[in-house]
Order: sequence, then C-alpha cells, then structure tokens
Amino acid sequence: MYNLAIYNAENYSMATSIKVSEFYFNDVEQLLSHLDNIHGVIIYTTNDEHQNNVLELILTIKRHCSLPIWVRNETEQPMSKNLNLELGVLGNLDATISNEEMFAMIENTLELLNPISDESISNNNSSNQLQLNSLNCSMKLPYKAEVCLTRLEYKMVSLLASRMNQAFTYEEIYKCVWSEDGESDNSIRKYRTSNLAFHIRNKLSHHGINPKILRTVRSIGYLLDSNIESSLVKEVMQYSS
Repeated sequence: MYNLAIYNAENYSMATSIKVSEFYFNDVEQLLSHLDNIHGVIIYTTNDEHQNNVLELILTIKRHCSLPIWVRNETEQPMSKNLNLELGVLGNLDATISNEEMFAMIENTLELLNPISDESISNNNSSNQLQLNSLNCSMKLPYKAEVCLTRLEYKMVSLLASRMNQAFTYEEIYKCVWSEDGESDNSIRKYRTSNLAFHIRNKLSHHGINPKILRTVRSIGYLLDSNIESSLVKEVMQYSS
C-alpha cells in the first residue's frame, strides 16, 4: 500500500485504488511529522497562493527526505512551473490534466519507485481487511469508498475494531471516547454513545456499507460484526500517527 500525502486540499478526492491511500494535511508541521510513513506528496495550490510558499514547502520536504513531489495547480505561469521543476518536483499537474490522468501518473510512478508484488498487494490490502487510518480519522473496506469520521467517531470505531465480534459496554466506549468528561449519569452516557453510533451508521450507509456491521448488543453496548460484510472484513490494518 502506498501512502500519498495531499497538502492544502479540502473536499478533494482521488480516484479509488487498492494500492494508494490518501492522507490530507493543511498544516506544514503535521505533514513533516508524518513524512516517514509517506511515499509521495501532492501540493495543491491555486492562482491566489503566493508562489514563494510553494517553493519553500518543496525545499522543506526535500531537506527532510527524498520523496516524489507533484504540484497540482491552476496557474499557467511558465516561470512558476520551471522553478518547481528546478527544485526537483516530478511534475506540474495543471487544469489540463484530469484527476484520472493525474492519479494514474502518480500511481505508476510510485509503483516504479517502490515495487510491490501483486501477491503482497492482495494479501495486505484487498483481501479481507478493514483499514483504519488514524492520520485522517477514516475507515475503509476493500472495494468500498473511504469513510471519513470525526475524531470521536474514529475513537469508537478504533476501539471496537481492536476486538472484532466482541462487545464493548457503553461504559467502556464512553471512557475511551470521552476520556476527559466527568459525566456520571449512566443514562446520559448511554444516550451520547448511542447518538455517536447513529451518526457512524449513517456514514456507513451513505458509502454503501451495511450499517449493521456496527451491531447493538442489547443492554450491553456495541460490537463490530465481521459476519455482516464477511467477504470483506476479517482483519484490521491500522495506520498509526
């Protein structure tokens, strides 16, 4: 699996791939702190952004490590493009290049620089694995779209995934998700946990995943049921931050 960092992009989605996972950053320090786990970087910029900021970021990344970098921009200024290339950027991806073309070029480059056997890809990514990405608080099932979660939703899913098919109590979930909250009323704890589960299920359903995978265990709590998506869920792969 290739980890691709996408910097300075909001509500921007790459094409679905079983070989590439995208991680989104809007903070330079956060991006730099995760470069050891990244195989390539796309810097997304617009006509309004000062070119010096882009050049400085390219240099900063280059000082930290040697990674392929692409700049996705909307400018037609040849000087900016030339400067990017002189600093070692692999390509300037402007508006004339579609998202599909861009993604194909990037994936081909990553495969060339970091060959992964088809068997390895099959075993690690597409075969029976629920992927939890703590870098961007998301979960993904093979051949399904990535589901972006809030920080609290991700905490709950991550906890349940640590013990598939076994129930966690409302109290256990509450303590994990709201660790700094001193709420002692059991009914309020149960309500907040149930409300969080409701929102997670809505997101799963919206992304074509059976929401019953998050199963209620009456009077106890919740569990992640691998039998609901038995052809997809067996193990859990987690990317730590």
